[in-house]
Amino acid sequence: MPFVPDLSSARRILIVKLSALGDIVHALPVAAALRERYPHLEIDWVAEPMAAPLLEGSPVLSQVHVAPKQHRAGRLWGEPLRQFLALRRCLRERQYDLAIDLQGLTKSAIVALVSGAKMRIGYNWLRELAPFLERRIPRRPESLHIVDQLLDVARYLGAEPSKVRFPLGIRLQDQEAAMIKLRALGLNPSTEFLVMNPTAGGGGGHKGMTPETMAGIITAVTRATSLPWVLVGAPGDRERSEAVAAQTSGSVYNAVGQTSVRELAAIIRVARVHVSGDSGSAHIAAAVATPPVTVYGRSNPARVGPYGYARYVVDARRYCTERCRRYHARAEINKPAVCQSGGAVCMSRVTAEDVVPIVLRALEEGKELR
Repeated sequence: MPFVPDLSSARRILIVKLSALGDIVHALPVAAALRERYPHLEIDWVAEPMAAPLLEGSPVLSQVHVAPKQHRAGRLWGEPLRQFLALRRCLRERQYDLAIDLQGLTKSAIVALVSGAKMRIGYNWLRELAPFLERRIPRRPESLHIVDQLLDVARYLGAEPSKVRFPLGIRLQDQEAAMIKLRALGLNPSTEFLVMNPTAGGGGGHKGMTPETMAGIITAVTRATSLPWVLVGAPGDRERSEAVAAQTSGSVYNAVGQTSVRELAAIIRVARVHVSGDSGSAHIAAAVATPPVTVYGRSNPARVGPYGYARYVVDARRYCTERCRRYHARAEINKPAVCQSGGAVCMSRVTAEDVVPIVLRALEEGKELR
């Protein structure tokens, strides 16, 4: 029988989940479950600069530490090295009873190691050097979605959640700042609107729809509902957002690259529906109960789709090449998402007609819940 630490007598624990936005959202229920079961605990978190603001102000966290993005092996020199050593000192001062690595990579396992925690554990899918640096917590056979796999770590620690919660750090001032930016774009924030993230996605890209398809979705939904759209995303998505806006005949307000992470979350929270490919903002939408309509190709939606919103997923794998379909059919649940045909042929074949009916259904069902 594996040793289970007694958290009833522990004081502080550290969660290590460094990036990216969607992955941070997936891990938040672990902190919520631990806070619910052990309200005396101080729960800290380490994240990289882009994702850390999403956690700051979360009601279940005591402190959020920022890890330099360049702390990976071979990049640690100069200012990143100084930042990493400062992080190490800060973590050591906190004297953690337990470090929980929910990333499962060398870079996260090293952070857990240098924290000086008395015990280190990680979730089921440990890779690179992580299996040699921390104890693996096996997943239950029924835990297919990554949220449930990560929650298996909380369950191992005696924290079965009464409800899966995503306590993001969105504050009133973030909401107010977001609304000011919408007004500057010409949109009255009291007007109902939809959001779309035109990103091609991280991890090698090819996770987004074509600009032509996205423009077709906006045009068709606007024609059916008269609702305007707000484009959201990171500065790197600006070119794609402009290509989408240039091809639409609906009302489009382009906020891509103009919001902080918390302002992005605030805009999504008041939107009627969020539309995108496999993106971090889709998981933020699921966390704040804005219906996320998503299109998935190489990624497995059963594992990494917006949690609780499988009914709004468009599975583009039906457009895969035969080679890709064979790969997806035999891939294990935690196997890396790799396109076998190059260039994500499946995503390029998705049409507005595949997506628009689901957007309209999400609008109708979301209205009933308001």
